[in-house]
Amino acid sequence: MQSKKSITLSLIICSRNDDYMGDPLWRLGTSINYVSEQIFKLKKEHTVEIVVADWGSEEPISNVIGLTNDALAITRFIHIPNRLASTLQRDSAFGEVYALNVAARRSFGEYIGRIDQDTLVTGDFLTKFFNAYEGNSEERFDLRNSYLFAARKQIPYSFVSKKPNLKDLHYYISSYGKLNYSEELSFCFWASPVGILMMHRDIWDDIGGYDERLIYYWFMDVDLATRLIKKYPVVNIGKEFGYHFFHLEHVKPSLNFRHSHRKLNPPWSKSFDKPILNPNGASWGLKEISLMESNAKLSKSIIEVKRLDILENKLARISPLISTLLNSCNRWVYYQVKYVWYLTKVFRNKPYL
Repeated sequence: MQSKKSITLSLIICSRNDDYMGDPLWRLGTSINYVSEQIFKLKKEHTVEIVVADWGSEEPISNVIGLTNDALAITRFIHIPNRLASTLQRDSAFGEVYALNVAARRSFGEYIGRIDQDTLVTGDFLTKFFNAYEGNSEERFDLRNSYLFAARKQIPYSFVSKKPNLKDLHYYISSYGKLNYSEELSFCFWASPVGILMMHRDIWDDIGGYDERLIYYWFMDVDLATRLIKKYPVVNIGKEFGYHFFHLEHVKPSLNFRHSHRKLNPPWSKSFDKPILNPNGASWGLKEISLMESNAKLSKSIIEVKRLDILENKLARISPLISTLLNSCNRWVYYQVKYVWYLTKVFRNKPYL
C-alpha cells in the first residue's frame, strides 16, 4: 500500500476508451505494465505512482483495461465524465490540457513527469533519476529547480503492430535500443515530442500546468516550455541521462498522415513573448470539481504468461533489427536537414515553428 507522503515520482498520462489510431487501450496497458515492471525490479513501488486521467470515456478505462498485478498496485485512474469533458473541450476532439492538469493536480509525487499513453519508460531512466534525486551522482543541474525534458525513440510500426508482450519489448529495447537513433528534435527543446516532461510539483503549481485555453491541436507543450524558460533553467535530461524512452509507433509508414484537417491552437501559443506565467490561476486542473477515482480491476498476468513470444527465435529477430536500422538512418538524415533549417532560422532571427 502506497503512502501519499512517500511518493517521489508521479508519472501522469491522459487517455480515453476509444479506437484512436488502432488500439489505444493496448498501447496504454502496455506502457503502464512495462514501467510498472521496471519500478518493481528497482524496488521503487512505494515511491513511484502512475496516474491516468480518463477523459470522457462512456465506459471507464479502469473497468476494461488489463494490467499486471504490479501495475494494479501503483496505478490510479481519475475519471472525467463525458458531459463535463464535452463542455470543457467544446468543438475540439480531446481536451488534453485539462486531462493532464487533472492528473498532475491529483498526483502525490514530489516530482511530476508527463508521458504519453504509448511511451515506454525504462529502468535505466528510473535509475538515473533516483541517483540524481538521492545525491548519488554528480549532475550539472539543479534537479529541483529545473524544467526537465527528454525526447523519445520510435519502435518500428512493423514490430509494434504485432502487439509484442513485455518480454518481447524488453528484448527489443535491451538489444536494439542503442542502435535506434530516431530521437526527435532533441536540439529544439520547446518543440521536442514528449519522452517525458518533468518538474518538481512546486513548479507545476507555480505555472498552473498546461494552458487550459489550448484545447485544440499542437503547441501545448511549446507554450508550456516558453512560459517555463522565463523563470527556470531548461535541462535536456535525454542528453544528461540518455534517451531512455521508446514510443510504440502506431502510424503505418505508408499512411500519409496529416494534421491539417484539425483545428490548431492559436499562433500566440508558440510565441516566446508570454506575459503571464500562470494563465489558469489557482484552480488549475479542475481543483474545485470532485471527480471519481478508481483502480483497475482486471489482472493481465495470466494472459502475459500464456502468450507466445514474438521474438522467440533468432530468425524472428531479424525483421525488427533491419527496420530499426533503416528507420534510424532515415530519421537521422531527416533531422540533420531539420537542424540545418533550424540554424538558418536562428541566424535570420526567425521563429522556428
